[in-house]
Amino acid sequence: MIAEIRWLIENKIVLANPEGSPLVDELMLASETLQTFIDESDAPLVHILIDESKLQSMPVSLKVLTDAFGFLKHPRLGWFIIYGNDDRMKKFISSMLTGITKVRHRRFDTIEESLQFLVTVDSTLPNVQVMMESISSSS
Repeated sequence: MIAEIRWLIENKIVLANPEGSPLVDELMLASETLQTFIDESDAPLVHILIDESKLQSMPVSLKVLTDAFGFLKHPRLGWFIIYGNDDRMKKFISSMLTGITKVRHRRFDTIEESLQFLVTVDSTLPNVQVMMESISSSS
């Protein structure tokens, strides 16, 4: 199940928080939602952050995931960043998936590290402190 998908920084960064063990249909719905966020933005690139800290499992078929995650093929997808989980299998699957789709991808342990990376590659973003305050105020 995808618990929440929302703008972290309006029109620039989308934050998604999957939970549990999502079914393929749920992943496809989440992908469509992420595509809608990108489509509605006027920014040249929209970054997506995925917090995997509450994610228990995912389908392991690369074919299924490639088909389900259509947003990875969006021409205005910026960086696809995953954080919050150090499971080796999830790291391997995400590495293979993003390699197949040729997506800009990184994994970090924390959201702070993720945001610190993003501000180094996108000069249009506010500083990390501002973004962290945005997360704190919406929690």
